[in-house]
Amino acid sequence: MKILLINAPALDYIQYYNSNAYTTFDYGLLSIAAVLEQHGHEVKIWDGFIDFRKTEDFVDFNPSLIGFSVLAGPNMEGSISLSKEFKQLLPEAKIVWGDVHASVLPEQTLAAEYIDFVVIGAGEFTVLELVEHLEKGNTNYSDIKGLGYKDDVKLVINEHRPFIKDLESLPDPAWHLIDVKKYSTPGLNTSRGCVNQCTFCYNKSYNQGYTGWVSAQHIIRQIDHLQNTYDIKYIRFNEDNFTFNRKRLREVCNLLIARKRKIKWSCDARADLSEADIALMAKSGCVDIGLGIESGSPRMLEFIKKDVTAEQMAATFWDFINHKIRTSVYILCGMPTETIEDFNETQRFLEEDLDRPYYMFHRYVPFPGSAMYDYCVEHNLIKAPEKLEDWPGYVKFYGHKGGHLSQVPEEVIEAAVQKWSTTYAVQRFRFTLRHDRSYFWIIFKNPLKFLKELQGLWKYQAQVHNYHRTIVKEQRQRVVNPEVLSLSRSGNANHVV
Repeated sequence: MKILLINAPALDYIQYYNSNAYTTFDYGLLSIAAVLEQHGHEVKIWDGFIDFRKTEDFVDFNPSLIGFSVLAGPNMEGSISLSKEFKQLLPEAKIVWGDVHASVLPEQTLAAEYIDFVVIGAGEFTVLELVEHLEKGNTNYSDIKGLGYKDDVKLVINEHRPFIKDLESLPDPAWHLIDVKKYSTPGLNTSRGCVNQCTFCYNKSYNQGYTGWVSAQHIIRQIDHLQNTYDIKYIRFNEDNFTFNRKRLREVCNLLIARKRKIKWSCDARADLSEADIALMAKSGCVDIGLGIESGSPRMLEFIKKDVTAEQMAATFWDFINHKIRTSVYILCGMPTETIEDFNETQRFLEEDLDRPYYMFHRYVPFPGSAMYDYCVEHNLIKAPEKLEDWPGYVKFYGHKGGHLSQVPEEVIEAAVQKWSTTYAVQRFRFTLRHDRSYFWIIFKNPLKFLKELQGLWKYQAQVHNYHRTIVKEQRQRVVNPEVLSLSRSGNANHVV
């Protein structure tokens, strides 16, 4: 059977999601495709973030099943639009949605007339069984665990599928189905799930406490394949917490050190690593890290169940800096119960304890599946969208100047966002000059690389700033034009970046 798997960006903002911006593999689609190919099916992957074809370009392929990987965010607009287009172009094809949004809100997702099935949780074997049913003309879907479907007008959600405990039993991702060289940041996913309880995250609901990971040897084998086949020199581990399994982390580092072929790598981590582990990471080729700091306020850190103190985070941050690992800090503002004192404490923490590092500044968005989302609903802080089409607007509303969930004045948050989006490149350059002057030897050793990195830095800032301005302008137009959907009129006023 022919299957088309799609990663769709927000079509209205495609200019901000091009091959010059940050792009990495949709690992879920690559894994599902590999399982389907292993069982004799023909698969194509359309990643709209780097592949700018249109729906009509796939008519000749004539897929029987079209699958979408969907998060509650910018790509929902594209997924909705393309699902509708394919229903018109290929009415016999079945449309299936998977990933986080479909998993945490399966009934609402399935209620959309242009969606035939939803996959809840990991999709490899659920999609495979669905394809086998469709191929045989078997319309009894009740025995497919992890599937949601329509029985006439009735929505049916089957029993959840058990988690895949042996991740190494899966075939390698189907990298041959994408143009690997077009991605700015090739990535690997080497684990699933997270043991932490952060209240703003969907993970506990989506993975239900399950964690699993592949071995260090398996990771090295996949890195070797990417290097040998695609000449990859840099890779990012795209998972919730690559460093959680300390034993495996050390094994990976030692194996990378022992290899003759070097590779640079990055990942996200919690700010609770020892200096010895950080030193080992640096020696093995780690050059970038993302730290989920979220807040500098002890009260807010307790509220979101971060289980790491501000002092621990500062110590870990400086250990990374001292070992010449470029460190980006993730900050959340506008969370429920956050006061101006909490907000100012975070700003003080960034300014004094971390010397104003380069950081990613986000307004809090209450995503379904998280404990804080439930908190917002229970306390009437938000009104959840009643249908699928309202979610893209919801995310923009809370993710940019719109609703207000905290006690921090909106003008204070907006001023901070504006400052961040217009000074990101300068702050990053200043921090590097102050704390990693050895980096600037690159000007003499490889001036073209330096100019390319500098150009990329300024381009990223321009994209972030222009995207923010576009969203704010759109929200203002919604207020002025009553015919345009405005979520600000459908519920309580709330907020986010």
